[in-house]
Amino acid sequence: MNNSLKEKEMENLVYSLGRLESNIYYPLGTCTLINKMDILVTAAHVVNGNDKNLVIKINNNSVSGYQDTTETKLTLVGVKIELIDPIKDICVLKLIEPSGAKSNLRIGNTDRIMVGERVAIIGFPHSDLGRVVLTQQTTEVGAKILLSNNGVKTKHLVLNIQARPGQSGSPVISLKDRTLVGILIGPYVPTVTGGISLGGIDPQTLHQTTHVVSTEYLQRMIENGME
Repeated sequence: MNNSLKEKEMENLVYSLGRLESNIYYPLGTCTLINKMDILVTAAHVVNGNDKNLVIKINNNSVSGYQDTTETKLTLVGVKIELIDPIKDICVLKLIEPSGAKSNLRIGNTDRIMVGERVAIIGFPHSDLGRVVLTQQTTEVGAKILLSNNGVKTKHLVLNIQARPGQSGSPVISLKDRTLVGILIGPYVPTVTGGISLGGIDPQTLHQTTHVVSTEYLQRMIENGME
């Protein structure tokens, strides 16, 4: 079984999401083009309910299979919030200027994923520090859990990997059938009191797992909220 996605697959699926301020691009996270025209998905906390100057960066810096990090000219495309669910932390985005772009990425869910199964994560780790490099990682599902937010239980996967800032909103793709099964949210840290911060980093987030919300909620949002 092929345990990776091809470079072109990644380039045409996953984009850095950020804001343009004073002609400077500030990365916020990751978003994915889905199989509906001009529609992308990310984590709701990435956009914080605000689509002012929200843009995606087109992946056009590839040279013979290498991403040219010295390229300073950016191609940015404006997006707006189409639907948002802060409880489940999912946000649907739409290109401001219609392009007809869509992917063949089928939306699945976490029900058919088994503990121990391998998945791919595609995103931009550490892009908050200016490192905007499209990166693929593979890992195993460590657990399937229910989490509660404002009394609403949602299905999540726990992955055996430490996600980093910039990967929020990344697609989690089953390597068994190439379906989008989840959206990466971040490290799972139960609410506690008396926490500390070291150099602006919460030590509780420095563990080797991260969690992912099931895309079944994305599918419901699209079915109920879009024509």
